[in-house]
Amino acid sequence: MSGDRILFVERLLQEARQRNSFLSEPVRTVYIGGGTPSQLPTDVLHKLTDGLHEVFDLSGVLEFTLEVNPEDVTPAFASSLPPCINRISMGVQSFVDAELQIIHRRHNAQKPTEAIRLLREVAGIQNISIDLMYGLPQQTLESFRCSIEQAIRLAPQHISAYNLSVEDSTPLSRLVNEGKLQVADDELCLSMNSLLRQLLLQAGYRQYEISNYALPGFESKHNSSYWVQTPYLGLGPGAHSYDGARLRSWNSPDLQAYLKGKRLSESETLTDDDLFNEQIMLGLRTAQGAILADSPERQSLLSRDLITPASEPSRFRLTASGLALADEIIRELIRI
Repeated sequence: MSGDRILFVERLLQEARQRNSFLSEPVRTVYIGGGTPSQLPTDVLHKLTDGLHEVFDLSGVLEFTLEVNPEDVTPAFASSLPPCINRISMGVQSFVDAELQIIHRRHNAQKPTEAIRLLREVAGIQNISIDLMYGLPQQTLESFRCSIEQAIRLAPQHISAYNLSVEDSTPLSRLVNEGKLQVADDELCLSMNSLLRQLLLQAGYRQYEISNYALPGFESKHNSSYWVQTPYLGLGPGAHSYDGARLRSWNSPDLQAYLKGKRLSESETLTDDDLFNEQIMLGLRTAQGAILADSPERQSLLSRDLITPASEPSRFRLTASGLALADEIIRELIRI
């Protein structure tokens, strides 16, 4: 298993060397995620970060994030993290043991508390983000309140919260399809989202994107770059890249081919309609909003108090009411 991990890192660095001229702008953020990178032995993790520094000029990086699972954060792990990592994103999902068991998480409700302590006191990481989920099977409004309140007590700098998406061909989807588990209905999910927003805003967090809250100054620089269509380079199976203009490309998710050194990829050239739609879909997710030309649709949304002017002319953001109907509003505005 460790041999496969080392080979995987070698293939990542091989791809990095092959594509190091893709980005024409200085690298400002690095994000190691999309799976379970915290399961890499820390010497392999050092091999990866050292290799990236050799390929790219990372002297101007402001945010270097590593995704971790709570159960992987041990004293040994925290004490041997690469020094370039200055931000952690942790998949907590819930602080209720029964809910964690239903979604087959390996950690219990207490482990994230210990993991955050180790990351702060041993690793010296002072920028920590945690993920929560709502709409879980058997989750209630009160149990979600408990998770939110525990998250607030731990005071991470950033909190992301997502509605459960049941993926096909998973143990959870089979239980749902067989009627053995029932996910929360839309009304309950809306109530959970509303409660989340209320409690986090009261605790001093700022909602800067539909699913993301941060203490002032700790908004994710990496995620924010996607929403303003900054160029980015993705490495590894299934990774996407964008040149900042019209070219979008992506690697095949075929891990075995990738380990053999065969990077299979596809690309597309975005049309004017594609660019317009992305500006709407990405912009309306954020507090900065999107540019909306004067139109009957814009006037209708304004009259229904679903959008409101943002900081720049012709730019509008969703209101609190609009946030709950974001998908419907975006469908109303995009060009099909």
